[in-house]
Amino acid sequence: MPVESEMFEEGAERSSIENEIIHFLHEHSEQAFNVQEVTVNVMETGWSESNVDQPNFEEYVGCVLDLATVSSILDGLVDNGLAERRILDTGDGERSYYRAR
Repeated sequence: MPVESEMFEEGAERSSIENEIIHFLHEHSEQAFNVQEVTVNVMETGWSESNVDQPNFEEYVGCVLDLATVSSILDGLVDNGLAERRILDTGDGERSYYRAR
């Protein structure tokens, strides 16, 4: 449902998800995280497409969208030299892990 301009103007501004990811990785520079861990830590209320209050099919679609969004941003950060990626097997199979550069 669209909102009127006046209501939009009353909303709080926020930084981009990319900035939140960079900040998170720098804040935890002694660790590396997989996509799911980064997503859980940076997707807050108002970011996430999922609705944790009423889990249903749309909830799962929202989670997939969140993961895809964060994964894409992490790939861009790696491509631009702001993060690095390594493939690791931590016991659950191989996964990509990321940390700040």
